Amino acid sequence: NESNLMVAATQLQHYWVHCTTVEMDPIRASRPVDYYNGTGAAQTANLMLSKLASRSRLTRDSPKLILAMVGLPARGKSFISHKLAAFLSWSGLRVEIFNAGQNRRSQSAEQILVSHKSTGSQARAVSQASFFDTSNVAASKAREEIAMSTLDELFHWLEQGGDIAIFDATNSTLKRRRAVIERVEAESRNGHEVRIVFIESICDDASILEANMLAKVRASPDFATLTEAEALADLTERIINYEKAYESVQDEEGAYIKLYNLSSKATANQVFGRMTKSVLPFLTAIHIGVRSVYLAAVQPCGVNADPNFGSKLAHWLAESQAAGTPLRVLSSTKPAAMEAAMAVSKACGGDWDVIPGLNPLDDGRNNSCAGPEHLSRMAFEERFDGGESFADLVRRLEPCLLDLEASMDSVLVLSHGSPCRALRAYFMGCPVVACMGVASSAASMALAEESECIVELVPKVGGGWVETIHDLSDSDTSKDINSDK
Repeated sequence: NESNLMVAATQLQHYWVHCTTVEMDPIRASRPVDYYNGTGAAQTANLMLSKLASRSRLTRDSPKLILAMVGLPARGKSFISHKLAAFLSWSGLRVEIFNAGQNRRSQSAEQILVSHKSTGSQARAVSQASFFDTSNVAASKAREEIAMSTLDELFHWLEQGGDIAIFDATNSTLKRRRAVIERVEAESRNGHEVRIVFIESICDDASILEANMLAKVRASPDFATLTEAEALADLTERIINYEKAYESVQDEEGAYIKLYNLSSKATANQVFGRMTKSVLPFLTAIHIGVRSVYLAAVQPCGVNADPNFGSKLAHWLAESQAAGTPLRVLSSTKPAAMEAAMAVSKACGGDWDVIPGLNPLDDGRNNSCAGPEHLSRMAFEERFDGGESFADLVRRLEPCLLDLEASMDSVLVLSHGSPCRALRAYFMGCPVVACMGVASSAASMALAEESECIVELVPKVGGGWVETIHDLSDSDTSKDINSDK
């Protein structure tokens, strides 16, 4: 009963105080901890208190955060950086990527090469493999100066009001990472509370590495003047140069997350708070697989412009999907969405899940001001009286978004206007507030609940999504409007 529990708690507290204050026999103190008779309890208590103090310090989200990428070239660092930036910005944070490679390319080649002797054109001299040779002291010094200059820009941006900065560079040596940590510690001593988490991308899967290398040489300005074969040879030599000095992040360096082969395997050290709640699950969700994400909005009250919209949608998807291709269906709890989901599931097969987070934006006690014009003027944190804000909507959509990113199969989302537009904002890399008004874009109009359209999103190689609008108002035709981001 309650009185017995109080007595037991008091006795346990007295025992704990006794164990942590009594002077222990040196011989007993040297013995292994025996959890059954209390031997070594004092040492255990002190160790636990020390660990908990460290965790308490790290769990609270810092006002400013740096996510510093680590990894060899062609390991997907920039892909991860842009995915993270889109996700964190979608959550309402001010996020910016600072890429050392872009700074290297934007600076005057003549300026960089003052002390670096290299053959070939100046533009190629600062991007060819020899510039990344660790035995070339002058080039190594130039690369460090570029990295520190990029870091200067990063800290200036944080001081101007930024929340999370992503430092996209190789940061592949202990010496470089120590220099970054020292800068972070100096900023913190100056009154700007800043923390850093290293995100290391490790890739040892030959097929993934080959795909990453092809994507890099086809997209990077570093290889614009070379044939694909020449570019691959140059990139391979660059990687070999980096491998000579590469040092993986170690526990003693502080907080880090390691991702393996852009897949769901990850290890983490000293990450707590929002890092474990949102960032780590997101990083394990993203992948480079190709699939479609379909968004369709229906009337929450069950009254569509066309009562056969669910059947039309099922017919269109059955024809569009390749035979045997799995299709997942996610719907809100509203009757119209569930009826359409049932029709699609019967026609196409596959899983069907009901997700309460996909329910319409709660417009509170007075829905007279919840019209399209008001939505287009609302701020991100502005909340309906007794209802939700866009920020609230994004928070409850986050698990659904992680599900969409993690899925290897195509997914149909049957929801309503506001949730569909908020999800689209993430995929297109747009601020949520810029997408919520019906008239903000053709796709936003297509996601009006009286519309009979479906918005299809397909990932592009290297990042970003291609958007296509399919008009199902005429069951015999499909009017496609394409855009990409």
